[in-house]
Amino acid sequence: MESIEEILINQLSEKFGAKPELTDSLIFLGIDSVGMAELTFDIEQRFKISVDDTLLNVETVQDLADYIRERLKP
Repeated sequence: MESIEEILINQLSEKFGAKPELTDSLIFLGIDSVGMAELTFDIEQRFKISVDDTLLNVETVQDLADYIRERLKP
């Protein structure tokens, strides 16, 4: 079973080109407001979670994985 980090790295690679590192900034990867909207939709669909405004505070790929993991808790 793939980890959240592996899923995100593959998803970001497919959408934005380069294969990111966990410490890479989302802005560095070229994720703008439109890209973030698309990524939000993809995350909600893939992980079956509801994304809120605190997603805007996420800076790195690892932060994003931690954000998702926190919302997956029962």
